[in-house]
Amino acid sequence: MKLFLLFIIFNLSSIYGKLPNDVRWVIESSEYEALCHQIFNDAIYKLKKKISPNNFSLNIVNNNYAVVLDLDETIMDNSDYQVMLFDKNEKYNPESWDEWVLKEDAKLVPGARKYLNFLRDNNIQVIFLSNRMDKRVEETKNNLKKLGVFSDNDIYLLRLDKADKKNVRRAEIFNSTGRMKNYKNFKIIQYLGDAMGDFEDQNLDGFGMDNFVFPNPMYGKW
Repeated sequence: MKLFLLFIIFNLSSIYGKLPNDVRWVIESSEYEALCHQIFNDAIYKLKKKISPNNFSLNIVNNNYAVVLDLDETIMDNSDYQVMLFDKNEKYNPESWDEWVLKEDAKLVPGARKYLNFLRDNNIQVIFLSNRMDKRVEETKNNLKKLGVFSDNDIYLLRLDKADKKNVRRAEIFNSTGRMKNYKNFKIIQYLGDAMGDFEDQNLDGFGMDNFVFPNPMYGKW
């Protein structure tokens, strides 16, 4: 058994050592971990300041506050998917991504637990706006359960098809239409994501205030 474990550890070390720097940085660097904690901590601080500027005491019972969160590389860390691609000498493709989502093996982005607990403890609605396919919502929930951050009260707006872009789903949130017609009209007080498309207002003055972007050197539209 010990020999088997040593083999696994050696094999993983060998793979990680050959990974591209962008993936290695996410998996191995202390700076990535520190940055994620910094972003979540700052987001919590700004929420406290926005809602209760005098004493930073929230615990609001009746409110319509909500935050809109991306999932992948914001709450869920899929760096092991990149390792899988590297190991198979493949690039991203929908089939392998679907296979990965079915595994329910994404890790938690550092600091996400503290942030989500803060939102739920203070009755701030969590809305997950993700380009994961809606047909995989149960696998996504199962993954979050494994990570210990699932809540029945969260809302999931995942992608139905190619035309179901994030701006379409954001409009449903703002107007309480479509999938949001049975919910109250929320006041969105914060956005978190790893890509500019995760944000309604992309004016850079809003970043670090209402918008918080996470580092993701592994993929994106550049």
